[in-house]
Amino acid sequence: MRRFVVPGIAAITLIGSGAYFFVYLYRWEWNRALTSGVIFIAVEVMLVGVTLWQRIGRLAATAQASPERRRRIEARLREAPPQRTAVFDWLRPDGSSAPVFIPILMGAGLLLSGLAWVVERLARATAGSAADPGVAATMARLGPPPGGLLDDSADPLRLLRQPTSPR
Repeated sequence: MRRFVVPGIAAITLIGSGAYFFVYLYRWEWNRALTSGVIFIAVEVMLVGVTLWQRIGRLAATAQASPERRRRIEARLREAPPQRTAVFDWLRPDGSSAPVFIPILMGAGLLLSGLAWVVERLARATAGSAADPGVAATMARLGPPPGGLLDDSADPLRLLRQPTSPR
């Protein structure tokens, strides 16, 4: 039962805080969005900690196994053929295929530079000029209100909220 309670509560908290994070960002409520984001990250860190704690506990239980079981495990490990992994073979110190690393980095850099150039050209083409505002003017309605977030010039209760002066 306990095995499902903690992950269940954590999942509900992650879903709720993640949803409210985006709701508060949409409403321009930055402090609340930051709080929701911190809660989201805290629950993620807690889940990682619980997972690591459980795995370390299992490893400790295996290490404290009976001597007979430990001998069987060691014998099985000695009998198993060594497995050759193909992951990152080009990083081996013998230098057999290390020169392939530099061209991969150069190719990735070239692709990223080309992508940045395309994005910059697209931004320049859609930004427009003073005579033709282009996409920038269309997107301006997504920005904050003209007087800023704290502008209350259109508020009918503005006069009631002003501090009163002593008479």
